[in-house]
Amino acid sequence: MHNTFTKTILAAFLALALAPMPRALAAESADMAKAAKAKMDATRSEVAQIRNQVGLTLEELSRLRKDSVELRDQFQKFVAQLAKMEEQAKVARDRVVSMEERGHAFFKAWEDQIKEISNADIRDQAQKRYNKRVKSYNKIVKAMTDARDELKPFLSDLNDVKKLLDSELSRESVKSANNLIKQANWHGEDVVDSLKDVETELDRVSAELAKYQ
Repeated sequence: MHNTFTKTILAAFLALALAPMPRALAAESADMAKAAKAKMDATRSEVAQIRNQVGLTLEELSRLRKDSVELRDQFQKFVAQLAKMEEQAKVARDRVVSMEERGHAFFKAWEDQIKEISNADIRDQAQKRYNKRVKSYNKIVKAMTDARDELKPFLSDLNDVKKLLDSELSRESVKSANNLIKQANWHGEDVVDSLKDVETELDRVSAELAKYQ
C-alpha cells in the first residue's frame, strides 16, 4: 500500500515534466495529467485521514475530563481511537520510507535522461522543470518526515495516559493525568501542522496538473 502512495506522487511529477508536449502528443499528455491529478487528490485524502484521526483521538481523550461522562465507557472510546491512531502512524512511517527510497531512484533516472538531451535550449528547459519538481517533492518528503517524527512524542503521551488510567480509572487519576493530556494536545497540534503542510503542497501540485488537462 505504501508504494502506491509514492507511485502516485511520482506519476504526478512525471506528468508535469512531460506536460509541455508537442501538439501531436497533447491529448496523451492531457490524459496523463488528468489521471495523475485524480490519484494525487486521493493521496491528499489519505493524508487528511491521518490528520483527522489526530483530532478524533484527542477529542475522546479530552472528554475524559468532563464530569458528565461515564468514565469506563469514555475510556474505552479513547482506547479505540488510540488503536486507530497507531494504525495511521504506521501509514505515515511507511510513506516516508517509500518516498525516500523510490523518490531518489526516480529523480536520478530523470536527471540522467536530461543529460542525454543534445539540444542545449531543450536541455535547459528540462533542467528547470526538474529543479522545480525536486524542490516540490522535497517539501512533501520533509513535511511527511516531520509528521512522522512528531507522532512519536504524541503517541508516547497518549500511551502514557492509557497506562496511567489502565491501572486506576477514577476522577482523581484523570485529574492527575491533566498535564499529560495537555502535552498530548500540544504534540498533536505539531503533527496536524506538518500534515497540513503536506496537503498544501499536494494541492499546489494538483492545481498545476489541472492546467494541462
